Amino acid sequence: MKSQQPSDTIIARATAAGVGAIAVVRVSGSAALSFTDSLLKKSISEKPSHTAHLRSMYDGEGLIDEALITLFKYGKSYTGEDTVEISVHGSEYIVARLLRAYMDRGARLAEPGEFTQRAFLNGKLDLAQAEAVADLIASEHRMAHDFALKQLKGGFSRDIGALRDRLLHFTSLVELELDFAEEDVEFAERSELKLLVERIQFEVMALRDSFALGNVIKKGLALVLAGRPNAGKSTLFNALLNEDRAIVSDIAGTTRDAIEAQLNFEGFLLRLIDTAGIREATDVIEQEGIARTFAHVEKAGATLYLLDMGVCALADAETDLLMLKEKTSRVWVVCNKMDLVDEPARQTWREMVTSLGLEEPWFVSARDLVSVQALRGLLEERFLGGLEGVADQTVVTNVRHAESLDRCATEMQSVLDGMASGLTGDLLAFHLREGIRSLAGITGEIGVEEILGSIFSKFCIGK
Repeated sequence: MKSQQPSDTIIARATAAGVGAIAVVRVSGSAALSFTDSLLKKSISEKPSHTAHLRSMYDGEGLIDEALITLFKYGKSYTGEDTVEISVHGSEYIVARLLRAYMDRGARLAEPGEFTQRAFLNGKLDLAQAEAVADLIASEHRMAHDFALKQLKGGFSRDIGALRDRLLHFTSLVELELDFAEEDVEFAERSELKLLVERIQFEVMALRDSFALGNVIKKGLALVLAGRPNAGKSTLFNALLNEDRAIVSDIAGTTRDAIEAQLNFEGFLLRLIDTAGIREATDVIEQEGIARTFAHVEKAGATLYLLDMGVCALADAETDLLMLKEKTSRVWVVCNKMDLVDEPARQTWREMVTSLGLEEPWFVSARDLVSVQALRGLLEERFLGGLEGVADQTVVTNVRHAESLDRCATEMQSVLDGMASGLTGDLLAFHLREGIRSLAGITGEIGVEEILGSIFSKFCIGK
């Protein structure tokens, strides 16, 4: 059950702090219109919703600014309350004075995410949609934006609601049996219930397992550049980014710690990580850098192993690749300085790499723009190709949702185990209800009061 709806009036700046052309201040609550009227010489509270009005705004000191005031009335606003959005010149002084004028009349500064929290409490959004607002604001690439928008429109909520409704129907039949326990009546046919629970468990687990992909969509895929010192990792790193982010030097061990940057591939974010060279090191700091390289490899979505064909021995590269295969299942080999070796030499490298069960290596010259652009194209093709059709799927991108789905799957397994062992109807109903509760918690139907503060504290002020 949702918390009691708030009755006070809140205010916050809705645009980023700093000097700009305009600043937008948002006011929401029962007194939003009356407070606004008190700052004007001509009332606008009786004007229709979704209308904008150019007015001079005054406080006790005189004129604050010429403002464009937009009205969103009760039931027709983002929060569901009377809401006013005020566009003024982007002066910090003007904004501060406007905020103070409203606060002098009884408004208070909004907490982070409080406008969206009120939208949830007033039934304008469910909890999953409210969380999607934060994801939409934070989205840095097209795919993250598209999935947040899909969740905001209620696609994920509808899928969860459908699962919940199917489960609720059979749960009610099981509980109905309890009212007729003495008559030995079976309303919920057990074979049908078993099939339903198995199906729901399968669907819930599929949604839960999609979180790994959802996390990649939301945060981007980590791609580690690994290899021996002076293989050209930092040069390739800079070339892929088209900027000098990593220090390039002929001195082995120059890169001591990981350097991370982002590549945007047509709406998909790739987190590129340049790491310390893999080798036997005596320097304590360099040893720590190499240890961190393997730690990044274990966590990353993929590893790009770069080798210098003119310097690196086949045996050394093979040793490195075997170590990397122990850390990750996704290793791609890039053979650098292709301009210095002939085709027979390249074939030797191909045979070594494929003998380890890896894909054929890619050949590049890290200092050649055309070669680097070709590698970018291969990476883009590889990552985006693996995401074909994803846009049409329901993918979980929120860790809270994944945890709730996991709890539901556990309860469904308890129901199946209970049916196999002859568990009584009241205990079956308990596990079914807990499964429903887990699903309902995702959208905020029940049991969310204790997590609201945590969720909305992550929002920006003014949203």
